Amino acid sequence: MYITVKDVLEMERFKQVELIAGSKGLERRVENVYFMEVPDIDAYIDANGLLLTTLYPIADDETQINSLIPRLAKQKLAGIAIKPGRYIEAIPKSMIKQAEEFSLPLMKLPDDANLSNLTNQILSELLGSRTSVLEFRDRLHQKLLNLLLEGADLSEFVYSIANIIEAPVIILDNSLTCIVTSIDQNENNIDFNYANHSTDSSLFKMNFTVQVNDVTYKKDDLFIQPIFAGENKFGYLLVLLNKGKGATENLIVAVEQASFLVAFLFQTEKALLQKERNYLYSFIRDIFNNHYTSQTEVIEKAKVFKWAFYFPTVILSIKSNITDSAKKLSIYYRMLDSGLIERILSEVLDTPIGNCQVVYYNDSLVCFISIVFEQRLKQKLKRASDLIISNFKELCYIGISISETIYNMKQLKEVYENSLLVFDIYKRKLAGESFVYFYEDMGLFRLFHYVQDKDVLEAFVTEKLGKVITYDKQKNGNLLETLKYYIKNNYNLQKTADDMYIHYNTLRYRINKLKELGIEGEDGLEMMQVAVAFQLYLYLKSQKSR
Repeated sequence: MYITVKDVLEMERFKQVELIAGSKGLERRVENVYFMEVPDIDAYIDANGLLLTTLYPIADDETQINSLIPRLAKQKLAGIAIKPGRYIEAIPKSMIKQAEEFSLPLMKLPDDANLSNLTNQILSELLGSRTSVLEFRDRLHQKLLNLLLEGADLSEFVYSIANIIEAPVIILDNSLTCIVTSIDQNENNIDFNYANHSTDSSLFKMNFTVQVNDVTYKKDDLFIQPIFAGENKFGYLLVLLNKGKGATENLIVAVEQASFLVAFLFQTEKALLQKERNYLYSFIRDIFNNHYTSQTEVIEKAKVFKWAFYFPTVILSIKSNITDSAKKLSIYYRMLDSGLIERILSEVLDTPIGNCQVVYYNDSLVCFISIVFEQRLKQKLKRASDLIISNFKELCYIGISISETIYNMKQLKEVYENSLLVFDIYKRKLAGESFVYFYEDMGLFRLFHYVQDKDVLEAFVTEKLGKVITYDKQKNGNLLETLKYYIKNNYNLQKTADDMYIHYNTLRYRINKLKELGIEGEDGLEMMQVAVAFQLYLYLKSQKSR
């Protein structure tokens, strides 16, 4: 427990002391007592001190008297007690007014007040309070240490801390995700609402609330303790305080003590997690290198990693645009540590989270998803990928390549390597924006990519589409777009018009213009080459982006 100005006024020897101003500051903490023996007393006192004085050093200096209260307030003094009579007849009204303005408790001591006796009582109470805190600290340390030696996990630690301080406790990781709480989440709803939340935000720099059922805890209703081990921050320990009441000395001590041991648990868990990831990496590497001949063996071994691995499976390859190796690796591990990728895939695909496994491999994140075959799989994979990009957009640009469906283990390596072709094709695009592509949608791009002489490809596009491209640039036309829909709809005019939301006669005009520019719709062989040229045009355009 700590002592406040209000506690001082309730002491036996302070019963005759009168509070004459600054009542709003009665909850200020008192940690020391000072006498005023020199005019520049503010240079010799610290915050949270209580000043006792007769004003003798400045009694004849009106300037000093008028400036004393503002100087003490600036020093964050707990309060001032003045004994009038001998050196000043009465406490100046200017001081009373200033004390009220600064909410600095100003007390009038009685004529027979003994400053030494008053000081001794305060110091005795302070000593008792500090002794009590030290004893509490020792008992708490031993209790938490015993939990650690008994092998308690983070959940047990949190429940023990909450029981000791008699307040709910929540542990958040660096991404501000709730890791564990003493609040029973089966019987209570807990919501966290953050304003201006980003992946790099500090909890102290944002406005947020914690909602437990119908009760809302604002930032002032929480005690926040960062969890550090050396220079590594693992998250935050939050205590939900009683409304209108601050943190007690014992609560602060308990939370500070607990945070060190929680950091140790985090560090231990992190070391174990890294070791598990290394084993998982080796397992994936052996699969891709065909070190396993039995599909059943692979499926059984995956269970060691709490991974429900079965077929059919889809692979998501995730790449960052960051070029600095150390920074890129740090971002990948932040994404892994957040657990967001697995949660997003699990929710969107409506599949158990154990069906999803994410691993750092070959300078990217590789995510395996064991799926239940369904017609809308592609749409759901696209939606999940967009959500992954959205959640990490403040870290970097992200490219996601989605493989075709894999039906047995022999396909894994080939399909994975195929999916990497997407990043080869769109590596320039990734430098300036995020994207999601399916390997199966690459179509002719896969063939174009392996042609070394790009001038040959450019020449073919110019031969087949050069006039159309030039027309669109000069006339600000949209013949290329019309051609795209015309090819897509198998040269059916009505379907093309409907697809483009234009009048049938408008489409006929455009088709006639294409004929004038050399695009003969009636020649099937020629139109096949035009379709290839259009795909090639899109491919070359993607290579020039950014």
